[in-house]
Amino acid sequence: MDLVNYFMNLYKSRKQVILLTWAYLLLAGVTVLIAGICALINQSVGVAMLILPLVAIIALCMNVVAWSFVRFIIDVVTIRVKEKDEKEKALKKEQKKLAKK
Repeated sequence: MDLVNYFMNLYKSRKQVILLTWAYLLLAGVTVLIAGICALINQSVGVAMLILPLVAIIALCMNVVAWSFVRFIIDVVTIRVKEKDEKEKALKKEQKKLAKK
């Protein structure tokens, strides 16, 4: 449960998620520009450098999928916890009613 709470707090703060997303996008953009400049000098080197933005974009996509999965698990866990709390409250109310009789 501590791991779920950690991811829940991390997802709520969103600072790291946004920073990581921007880092991937910035890395991809800068590398494309550098690869373009290198391609003007030597075409094979410029084309070879295009692997870096491809890897950055793939990592960004995997990051988006992973955070979607984390968000799904957090939503499911919080719904289950709320349902459990509501059931416990209803059970306590019934026990109080039976105790009064």
